Amino acid sequence: MANEHEHCVAQAFEDTPVRTFEKLRYHVFVCSDAGDFCGCDAMHSGDMVAALRQELGKRGLLAAVKVSLMQCRQQGAKGPVLVVHPDGVWYDGLTADKAGEFVEQQVVRGVPLAAYVMKGAPKPVTAVPPHVAAATDECCSTETPEERVRQRTG
Repeated sequence: MANEHEHCVAQAFEDTPVRTFEKLRYHVFVCSDAGDFCGCDAMHSGDMVAALRQELGKRGLLAAVKVSLMQCRQQGAKGPVLVVHPDGVWYDGLTADKAGEFVEQQVVRGVPLAAYVMKGAPKPVTAVPPHVAAATDECCSTETPEERVRQRTG
């Protein structure tokens, strides 16, 4: 060994093996909002999460797809609402009994399940729900994150 401390030198980033999320292909967000705003929980979003994870496990795809919970803020959506990243595909009305079809079409083939793709552009996720905007409580801010940033930066 030319230098006895050669092993102490950090490797260049390109030379280090990728360990985290090396097999991750999709990140699926499923709305679990139990409020009156979108109603995804009332449309059994919890069942969809369980069915999706079970189907991914059966197919050995748990390392390729991360499933997380979110609040969709899509008032009037059929629910439950799902968002698939990095593709940016929004789904609504996709139920637990369609989890196998969703995994086959979207995850395995990489093609959106057209019958359940949300119609029109999704509303901004940072939108303030009307019931929050109407609230007069001082403990509840009705500002969006964008408005707060604008106020701070002048």
